[in-house]
Formats: sequence, structure tokens, C-alpha cells
Amino acid sequence: MGRIPEPGALKQQYGGAGISRIEAVPQPAAPAPDIGTLAEKYKTVGRAVTANRAPDLLVMVSLSMPREALLRLAEQAERTGATLVFRGLKGDSMVKMGEEIKSIVGDRNVSAVVHPPAFQQFSVTRVPVVVIARPDAGSVLDSGCSRADTFVKVSGDVSLDYALEYIERRSPAWADVARSFRTKIIRGIN
Repeated sequence: MGRIPEPGALKQQYGGAGISRIEAVPQPAAPAPDIGTLAEKYKTVGRAVTANRAPDLLVMVSLSMPREALLRLAEQAERTGATLVFRGLKGDSMVKMGEEIKSIVGDRNVSAVVHPPAFQQFSVTRVPVVVIARPDAGSVLDSGCSRADTFVKVSGDVSLDYALEYIERRSPAWADVARSFRTKIIRGIN
């Protein structure tokens, strides 16, 4: 790169006084805001947004499950607005995974994601598992798991409506949320 030219050479090449002095740069009219104060302000804004969100209904699934079970869960997921959550890709290929999901979901309006951390977050070791999670379940502990009071789950090869009915009967704190999801299946509305 060479060395920086002498001020006289810069003046000759670029005109003017050569390199500007830092003191000559115009100063802002107002002082810069304190970044710590801004961060603190927006920390509470994020909480307000998640506090107003409804709980999510997730169905943790795998392509290794019987196809009939996947099709039944996809049909019920459309009615409830549930998201199908897969742990990984088929053959380490996004294209192959997309084709498989399309063959299960078909023309239904169903959300499906590949999200391995969710399996740790909700301590899922076998599928299918139905999870109802509050927005604050996303704030995980050091272990990568959500706090136990931020979600409820049911494991086993059962229909979505049965799992929701089970939560409604067995978990009073989650009964209203489970009932609202289950009503969508029973009535067949979105």
C-alpha cells in the first residue's frame, strides 16, 4: 500500500488543506442518547408484545411416524392453527423435506417447520407430542429447556382432539386454552 503522502503532496493532488483535522468535523446539535437507556426502554416493549400473544399449539412429529397418523394430525392442525414441528431434514436435504411435507400437508393451510431446538426446549424424546406453550416459553433456561410452568404437553399416538381434551381434564391451568383449540376441531372452524 505504501506510505501516506506528505501533506504538501495531498494538497497538490486534492487541493485545499490536505487531510482534514478531526477537530474540524461538525459536531451534532444534540448529545448522543445513552445506549443503555435505550436498551432498557425496548426491553419492556418486547415483553408487552409477547404478553398479549395467545399460546401456541405445536405438534412435534417425525417422518418415521405412520403416514395415517401424520395425515390425521395435519388435518386437525389446519382446523386449530397448530404448527407441525419436525426435528430434522429428510436425507439432510431441504428439497426432499419440502416434498415430504407437501405430500403430508397437501393443499391444507398448515404451518410446518423444521426446528430441532424445540425438541430440547419442551423435553421431547419421542413423537408425537402435543404442546401448548405460552409466548414466554421462548425464554429458555441454561439447559435449553423452557420453564415447566410455561407449557403443557401430552405424549403418545393420539389424535389432536383427544390430547387437547386430556389437557382440559388434567391441567386446570391450561383447560381454557385447550378447550378453545379443541372447539375449533369439533366445530370444524379455523
